[in-house]
Amino acid sequence: MPVVTYKEPMPTRASKANVSSFAEQMARYVNYEPEAPIEILVSKLGGAIAYRNAVGDKPESIVVEPNGSFKIFLPTMTSMGRDKFTVAHELGHFYLHFPMIHKADPAAGMKAYRWVEDNNPDLQRCEWEANWFAASFVMPTELFRRLYEEGGKSKVAEVLGVSPKAAEVRAGSLGLAA
Repeated sequence: MPVVTYKEPMPTRASKANVSSFAEQMARYVNYEPEAPIEILVSKLGGAIAYRNAVGDKPESIVVEPNGSFKIFLPTMTSMGRDKFTVAHELGHFYLHFPMIHKADPAAGMKAYRWVEDNNPDLQRCEWEANWFAASFVMPTELFRRLYEEGGKSKVAEVLGVSPKAAEVRAGSLGLAA
């Protein structure tokens, strides 16, 4: 059995608007309904979710195999709303960064970790891109605006199954927060 080389993600350098638009397009393409549990989608895509509780075990990460199968690791002590965003964040790496790795080296896999060193601007950029993707994937703009107008961040969090903090950040990025 060949030994797989795992590479770090490479930033797309796409604008926030382009990443957000791509995320919403991908959600529609894979028939993801923002109100639904995201775990079902992971399974449909050939992925799995596992839980780790030690920081050294690097929860909040994704490992993608050369064939495109993947495993997302979540911490054991976070909320379902936080986990939904984290899964979407890791899917951001899968959709944004893994295709570039695979194109450059079809035999390579990819490992992406949520927490990166301050002195690595490329990995920091990948994290931003994955966050932009996640926000738009689980909180699409038009649905978010409608829900936010109906009941603020608590309504968004309740209906879309995200944390109130994620809803607050998304509201700010869309210019809706006071």
